[in-house]
Amino acid sequence: MSSTVPLWTTEPAVSLRAAGWRVCTPSAREIGTPYEAVRMKPTEPDVVQFVLYVRGRMCGVVLAGAPQDAPEALDEAVAGLASAAASGGDGGWRGGLPLPFQYVTDGARWWFRNVLDAERVDGGGLEGALEGGARSRRIFSPHQGATLERWMRQAEQNPAAPTLQARLRTLPSRPLARRRLRAAQYRSIKNLEQSLARGDRRCLIQMATAAGKTYTVVEQSYRLLRHARAHRVLFLVDRFNLGEQAYNAYRGFTPLGSNRPLHEQMPLRLFTKGAVAESDKIVISTIQRMWCRISGIEMPEPDDEDFETERADKLAGDVATVRYNPELPPDFFDFIVVDECHRSIYNRWRPVLEYFDAQVIGLTATPTLRTFAFFDNNIVSHYSSAEAVADSVNVDYDIYKIGTRITQQGSTIPAQRTFVEPDGTVERVNSVIAKIHKLTRAERWHAVEDDDPYTRTEIDRRVRSKDQIRLVIETFRDRLFTEIFPPAVDRETGEIHSRSEVPKTLIFAHNDLHADAIVEAVRKSFDKGDGICRKITSQAPGARKALSDFRNKSEPRIAVTVDMIATGTDIPALECLLFMRDIKSWAYFEQMKGRGARTVSDHDLRKVTKDAVHKDRFVIVDAVGVTEHPKTDSRPLVRDDTEPMPSLERLLSACAEGRRLHVDDVATLAGRLGRLGRRLNGDARAVIEEHLGSDETYEDLVRGLVRAADTDRRLEARAKGEPADAEAEIAGALGRLTESEELREALIAAARDSWLLIDDISTDQLLEARGLRDEEEARRVVDDWRVYMADHEDEIVPLHVAFRERRPPSEVLHALRELLARVRATRREWTEARLWKAYVDLDIARGVTRRNAGLVEFLAVMRYELGLDGDEFRPYRSTVEGRLVAWLARQETAGVTFDERQRAWLRRIADAVVANATVNVASLDEGARRRAGGYGDFVDAFNGTRWEPGELVDELDRELGA
Repeated sequence: MSSTVPLWTTEPAVSLRAAGWRVCTPSAREIGTPYEAVRMKPTEPDVVQFVLYVRGRMCGVVLAGAPQDAPEALDEAVAGLASAAASGGDGGWRGGLPLPFQYVTDGARWWFRNVLDAERVDGGGLEGALEGGARSRRIFSPHQGATLERWMRQAEQNPAAPTLQARLRTLPSRPLARRRLRAAQYRSIKNLEQSLARGDRRCLIQMATAAGKTYTVVEQSYRLLRHARAHRVLFLVDRFNLGEQAYNAYRGFTPLGSNRPLHEQMPLRLFTKGAVAESDKIVISTIQRMWCRISGIEMPEPDDEDFETERADKLAGDVATVRYNPELPPDFFDFIVVDECHRSIYNRWRPVLEYFDAQVIGLTATPTLRTFAFFDNNIVSHYSSAEAVADSVNVDYDIYKIGTRITQQGSTIPAQRTFVEPDGTVERVNSVIAKIHKLTRAERWHAVEDDDPYTRTEIDRRVRSKDQIRLVIETFRDRLFTEIFPPAVDRETGEIHSRSEVPKTLIFAHNDLHADAIVEAVRKSFDKGDGICRKITSQAPGARKALSDFRNKSEPRIAVTVDMIATGTDIPALECLLFMRDIKSWAYFEQMKGRGARTVSDHDLRKVTKDAVHKDRFVIVDAVGVTEHPKTDSRPLVRDDTEPMPSLERLLSACAEGRRLHVDDVATLAGRLGRLGRRLNGDARAVIEEHLGSDETYEDLVRGLVRAADTDRRLEARAKGEPADAEAEIAGALGRLTESEELREALIAAARDSWLLIDDISTDQLLEARGLRDEEEARRVVDDWRVYMADHEDEIVPLHVAFRERRPPSEVLHALRELLARVRATRREWTEARLWKAYVDLDIARGVTRRNAGLVEFLAVMRYELGLDGDEFRPYRSTVEGRLVAWLARQETAGVTFDERQRAWLRRIADAVVANATVNVASLDEGARRRAGGYGDFVDAFNGTRWEPGELVDELDRELGA
């Protein structure tokens, strides 16, 4: 190729040929060629023009301008070209109307507009089309001829909705399975379809964890394929096990009105290796494997579950570059659903999404700022955790705090240990401890030459304290059934129910080595075999089976993970999360919390936890302060969101080569060196500081870089007229790093220190073990509730009257339910459970459990707020028991006495009232079936007495209830 020919003039032809078009001149056309791109004589200089023919029918144009041409100018020019091409010859596919498929390129970037998005094949208007005509969009490359042929065929078959975009505007409201969708799911689908109909290319669905995001998009996929006649849907995940979960969700879906599951109607493929078949309609894949397929990289084996977590990032490098693949072209999918989109579509893997000409639907429970930015702030659905709890879609959680001295303060590994012999002799022995290589797990003995203090942030990163792990696990064990999962009142019978089987518990560890130590401590502390606890991490053998067992079987009771189960994985019977690692990211922490929020039927819960009754909450056991430390999604000093993410070695290499670092790179370098400094021992620090200036410390080096990266400070200086030379400051801060190879090598050597010290000397001490209460949130809830009562006094008067006049319990409860219904119409988060918890957390309601609240607890709150029991809050049990005592006194005055057997039944009736605020023969009969003798024993106990059993129950309902 002649160097005098501009590259941009050849690029369009190259791209068209890659997409399967035969590029030729008008005189070189061949009869029978299905897809031809005919290069026309340009009407203007520096412009290249092609006319596209599909089966001999002229249907599109390509206009290639120079790189400096503005896309807007090219867009106007291509419309003129489309009209001019159709005005000559046979008039084209639309008989003289402008050719509909219009492409523009500047040699590197491509744009596309389909005129039929806004008008019919015959030129008539389309209902609901955007004002101003069809909207152009950026694409990776021109579409294949077969794609245009399919579009033309569909337009001829359905003139009123000739394109996918037009069909999205005519989706039927039915058969949308509203009756089997939750309200939030239904809203998400309707809002998403409205957004897609507008032509939005990116749509974000934010739904709380376990609120049914996957089911929502399964239903939506069917509607897009069935009613909008979409060609294919791609469901992208970033973890293999999440792909399996999605695959099972699609396979388990049967469309409304059909007796055949979705996958029998529309071929479903879990993509692991090979090619995607032309017949596949729904493809589920990890984004890593899809990249391999696009780029022609050898793909891992289907059963290689570690590829995504271990090798894919290294294989892709900083950015997963893509190139045109005719077997998987950009127009292969119409829609892409990205699961857990808060983490998987940025930086390295973003080119995979940019490759396909598809509308992208993001699913996440925890969107971050960059999530909103990627989806152009187009949030089509927002459903918070609080709303999910209020709707009983999720369960709420309680927090239990375990604090130890080493966890909060760190410790010191002494250089010498002191022993006192029985005869009083004091002996000092040099300390020798073990150390483990983090990668190879090789063990060595380490002589402690000087006292080695370590902070709380170094625990399980530089030093592991064996006693700290032991103490946390043993405290968890000892408080498990007394404080974390205390005995609870059975709402049907009023009986106290205690548990003895360890609830399904997930422990979060720092890393695999930490997880191993926790597993060992759990087995030893609980005095159980290996079956009670398993490590489930990406590096653990048999992790997939272990996860399945943890989800579906009785054992293991406890699983220890690092991040494999931290997000996305569903374990409905999970009741406890034990955090032994701190989390700084709000989004990641919310995802972890979400593992416990899923609801589960009582039957399914008891299949794996025999003595569980009902999952109405889960517990976060916080052993590291994770619930107290502030979370952030703001940009950290280490700018990990830049592309590419620079490592310490790469930044130091850039210094060695004398390259000028951007201010963001300087900030990242400062952050990485700052983190390194916090874990340096004395020897390593001394080696590094030998290569600094005589008066310079390690901290001086880091402070200089931080100052050089502070753009805000320079802006303020310039505003004051002070000198602020950014390049000079950066060069000065990097001076020693640029000049000294020894300094760079010392820093890299320190960063590569991969040994973990095992502190088996320090003895830990328990500082606290207690439930945490959010008093600030509780105060806000109670204050808001009191304001509501004052503003809606007229609505509360009937309830007040019913209480005062001791109306029948059924009437009082009816009034309570009506009040709750009115409240929930405007404040869905004001559930009985949330209000009750607030009153308990403020110590207004004392001596009661915070959980499992219902109508009875709401009744107690309202009695207190209405002043019916004086100034003090009175638990409903106390009210009922007081009424029972008064009733017994009246009976005794009337000469009626009860023996011990009869009194026992009276107490049981009172327990039933405590649990339900009312009692009747049917409910008492149901509860009595669980007891020896059953309801027949109750009838027999009062046979021949003043009270006939049915009349006695009605009497006590009136006297004790509501």
